[in-house]
Amino acid sequence: MRHLARWLGLHYQEDLAPLALVAGTAVAQFAGYLFARAPGTAVAWAALLLLPQIAVSTAVHNQSHVGMFSSAWGNRFIELVMWLQTGMYAAKFRLHHSRGHHLHYTEPERDPSRWIDAGGRRMSRLAYIAHYFFTYNYHVLRIGRTSRRLRRRCLWQVATSYAVLIGLLLHDPRNALIFFVVPIVLVWVNFIHMTYDDHIDLYSSDPFKASHTKANTWLNLVFFNNGYHLAHHVRPGLHWSRLPAFHRQIAHQIDVPASLSGLNRWFR
Repeated sequence: MRHLARWLGLHYQEDLAPLALVAGTAVAQFAGYLFARAPGTAVAWAALLLLPQIAVSTAVHNQSHVGMFSSAWGNRFIELVMWLQTGMYAAKFRLHHSRGHHLHYTEPERDPSRWIDAGGRRMSRLAYIAHYFFTYNYHVLRIGRTSRRLRRRCLWQVATSYAVLIGLLLHDPRNALIFFVVPIVLVWVNFIHMTYDDHIDLYSSDPFKASHTKANTWLNLVFFNNGYHLAHHVRPGLHWSRLPAFHRQIAHQIDVPASLSGLNRWFR
């Protein structure tokens, strides 16, 4: 495995898993787009792909922190493929998430992913999703003023991805809607929904008290350790495969009250 990872140009051999998921999902997605002729077959095919696409959305998060490939072009290509599966741009995510949320998650009133409203009250899940979804590009542009390089990359990714999507729509409008347009909206909104539980009801400025952790083995296996959210905030540059060990290392310092959120209770 180590030799295969090196041959492919990966930084970490553990990234063979998300890379295989992205590649397999892409093959299935394009196969459905090209060969599913009956509308019912196409919809069922696309629906079956939603779970792997949701898993890919967590790989986009990891990619925005530590790129899979040593090559910049390798990273840009895999990010384009992942956008076609999730609607999530890694460059936009770096601005909104890494340079926005990570700097201000202990100050929810300043957090672009904030879970409180203007009056300081806890948002409902639906209000949080709507706020995140409709203010996302505003915050990307606002934060992008501080990083012209990332802003240029965002513009390049947007232009390239929409050119590909327009080509798919021109070739087969119905299947492009079924296999690309609708899923990327659903997966993107679902990812936002999943982040609602990460910091809910935590106001502490102490990083060991400001994030919830979902340590469930199966959740983290499917979603590439995205449940270790507190450990990730303490060491955001740490590769996703190293988070469980780091979580165990700092477990004695974590002082987060039990969460009333359903996802946090189910997957703790």
